[in-house]
Amino acid sequence: MSVPNPAPWPAAPQGQPTQHTAQQPSVPPVAPTRATTPRPPLPKADAHRARLAGGIGGGIAWLGLGISQAAIVLLALPFIVSAVIFGIGFALSEGGPSATGGVWPQLADWLGSAGGIAVIAAIPLGIVVWLVGLWISARMLRRGGVHRPVGVTWAGFGTAAAANILLGSLGSITIGPAFGGLPFAGGPNLDFDPSDADWGAQGWSGDPGDFDPGAIDPGLLERIADPGQLVALAGPWVALGSLASLIVPIILSIFAWWWMAHALRAPARLEVDAMT
Repeated sequence: MSVPNPAPWPAAPQGQPTQHTAQQPSVPPVAPTRATTPRPPLPKADAHRARLAGGIGGGIAWLGLGISQAAIVLLALPFIVSAVIFGIGFALSEGGPSATGGVWPQLADWLGSAGGIAVIAAIPLGIVVWLVGLWISARMLRRGGVHRPVGVTWAGFGTAAAANILLGSLGSITIGPAFGGLPFAGGPNLDFDPSDADWGAQGWSGDPGDFDPGAIDPGLLERIADPGQLVALAGPWVALGSLASLIVPIILSIFAWWWMAHALRAPARLEVDAMT
């Protein structure tokens, strides 16, 4: 008995030979091809906004760090001078308790005064100003449509800080020895004559061999270490030095913000070819 073919080949028209064609496997659809274009350059408007944000926002950020730095210096100065005067007091007492032990109580009194509190409060205030400057920078970049404004701000500040540290290190190595270091380091113009200073030694003729350390008035040394007077005398110079040190970082920030805006600019758009 013959069994019928379950899937017979279609019959060929009369007069034509029968042709059997193999069944083609199914092919999944091909994903569309994507052609990338070269990365576009940074628009001039974005470059201008980046430099402006680096000068304004970055400048405010550096000003905040300058405030904190100046406050730290003014806060550390009374501690350093008081420690030196306290150590001299041991030499004056010839092995007994320090003859200038009053420097620490007057330092503690100054820390609790309005001037001491203002110097201490200036440290966190500078940090707040620094963060406000970075926020202003990111805000300016975002309003201008610059790609990744927060990333440009932080990367620009980090780049400017690294460049400032590098330039400061090179300057201290090359320029410092040429000028003989700090003016207090004993340069050629520093002419200190002990005979011109009244250290409280009664009857001292100015001859080092005739100097008696025990004749120095400890009260005079304690007055020299008065924190209020030290901060009042050093404050203007520290403030001017801090402001002058901001010029280079602000200039570096202008270029660093522009560089980071160029490095983090928007990628090229993808063009999708239509399937045919």
